[in-house]
Amino acid sequence: MSAARELQPMTGCPRGWELTMAKRIYALLAVLLLVAGCASSADDDPNAPKVALHLEQVDTGVNTFTFAGPVTVQFVLTSSNTTSDPVTLTRIEIRTVSSGAYSIAPTMTNLNLQLGPGQTQQSMISLWGYARGGRLYSEEPVTVRGTAYLTGPKGAFVKLFTEYIAQR
Repeated sequence: MSAARELQPMTGCPRGWELTMAKRIYALLAVLLLVAGCASSADDDPNAPKVALHLEQVDTGVNTFTFAGPVTVQFVLTSSNTTSDPVTLTRIEIRTVSSGAYSIAPTMTNLNLQLGPGQTQQSMISLWGYARGGRLYSEEPVTVRGTAYLTGPKGAFVKLFTEYIAQR
């Protein structure tokens, strides 16, 4: 039996067959979970008013994120109401979603920003974050996720947005 593969005594299958099949099954499950996750991502509510939100970090000092510890991070929130109905931004939650120059724990900020039809407004938001410290970490980009709670003529709705902020 020198040219033939060594067979397992009970099943008659080549050795390692179960391990190879298990790897294939795990790979298939991983692909299925990925496809299901992408397919289930929901778009914005089609009945919700079209409101655009943009968060931009205010310029910081050269060494602001170089040293580890608490830091103040300031943002300018630009809110645009592109509908013909008035909308009120009542509060916003901001958090970082990945590692970067700093991290921000989920933080709620109450607002009463009234946006008229076709109106754009800017407001300053200041939050506490935690800098990781280090020369390389201080230049890493930060991904920020925002959840805006708004009210309009048809009731309350939520707008999600994500910003990728490069550090200079």
